[in-house]
Amino acid sequence: MEELKLSHPYWVRIIGWVFLPIMLGVSIWCLFLPVWYQRYEFLLFLSAAFLGGGCLYMTVHGLKTLPFMNAVITLSEKGISVKNGSKCNSVQWSSILKVRHVASAQILHLYDTQGNRFLSVTEQLKGFSILVGCLHDKSGLEL
Repeated sequence: MEELKLSHPYWVRIIGWVFLPIMLGVSIWCLFLPVWYQRYEFLLFLSAAFLGGGCLYMTVHGLKTLPFMNAVITLSEKGISVKNGSKCNSVQWSSILKVRHVASAQILHLYDTQGNRFLSVTEQLKGFSILVGCLHDKSGLEL
């Protein structure tokens, strides 16, 4: 297997860096709407919880991808290498312990044997299906 380099498209980076912080504020604002307007009805609390809570859940997972938004991910026979600026983190295929796919937010989190998250990417990553295929073939993990 030759080395494959994967990265996020520029439009995904822009959306991530600009709109995710805005969505964080909007989701928190939605959660506090009943208190803000001093209307303490059950249905208003319920609708604010569903609207703000769902948005907050997806936004928090999206914010976890920001440290890896500009990273170049290299897949090789040995494992995954994540180069982010001047830092480079390499993880062997056998050291990948867990894959967490958040389908509602279209986010994939990868964890090493210590339980540390070493990579979070969106499904819009160029070559996302290749990454998922390599995870299945090399480490035996599935989404």
